[in-house]
Amino acid sequence: MYRRASRIDLETVSKLPGINKSVEELEKYIKKGYKFLYVYENMENSIIGASFFGADDVEDDAYDSEIYGIYTKNVKNKDNITAEILFNTKQELFNLGYRNLIVWCEDNNKFQKCLTSSGGRETKKREIDGKIQTAYTYDLVDMNIN
Repeated sequence: MYRRASRIDLETVSKLPGINKSVEELEKYIKKGYKFLYVYENMENSIIGASFFGADDVEDDAYDSEIYGIYTKNVKNKDNITAEILFNTKQELFNLGYRNLIVWCEDNNKFQKCLTSSGGRETKKREIDGKIQTAYTYDLVDMNIN
């Protein structure tokens, strides 16, 4: 199940691989502007993934939303779960009224395959702290599947 995170979830989310944020930092994050934290639960209602997204820090005016991060526990079918979280996040952004999405990903990262296979278009590159990142963009109008 994919749902908006509650304050109770923050302790578990803070322990997901790669997040490196305290409960207090996560709480500040979701209280700041138009930023969202959603969690993904398995059949046992255990949080195995999360996504951060919103519109508050988008640097490029051509896009009204950005996924800041998708995090998944090291579980069986991790790649499939990550792809499902990405799809659900795009759908939620569409439902919130956003139409153009950008996702930055470091080069040589496994997540790039997920972004490409889900229809992300490589549009530009940047360098941050000596690491090259590629922007993948989406037209969320395609999410109108109701």
